[in-house]
Amino acid sequence: MNANSQQREERFQDLLDNYAPALRRLCAAHRREAQDQQDLFQEIAVALWTALPNFRGDSSERTWLYRIAHNVAFTDAARRERGQNKEAPIEEAPPQATTDQEQRANLLDAVRRLASMEQQLALLYLEGLTTKEIAEVLGITEGNAAVRLTRLRQRLAEILKPKETQHERSR
Repeated sequence: MNANSQQREERFQDLLDNYAPALRRLCAAHRREAQDQQDLFQEIAVALWTALPNFRGDSSERTWLYRIAHNVAFTDAARRERGQNKEAPIEEAPPQATTDQEQRANLLDAVRRLASMEQQLALLYLEGLTTKEIAEVLGITEGNAAVRLTRLRQRLAEILKPKETQHERSR
């Protein structure tokens, strides 16, 4: 193995060591079954390995990695959803959560109900990326990202409202 190959392998391993938990959360948000999540994780890893020699440092490593991961997930979702709109009606909100674990599960379910672009935005936001980083990953302006985040928060609040509150509001 030459020095360049070894450097590439070490850098790739460092990326996976640092970002695997976030990538696994992204996979869980896009796919329900553990095997499907693992398949998506592998697709992302292959895309990262392939793109690694071309990373020029024009953005942060984190932004670059998220852009690749979200592009792979977005492409996969588009391939799976051709012609289908998977948004669930707001009336199908999850039951009121009582524990942190239930709240996380309900949030994940709510994110899964969003359209693909909204899912990407939500996942990047939940991973702690700044509005500027989100804009870079998604290839939109920072102002557009801020507006979309505001709308996203409103949509998630609607989805996560208890059913009783939603029905009372519609009366």
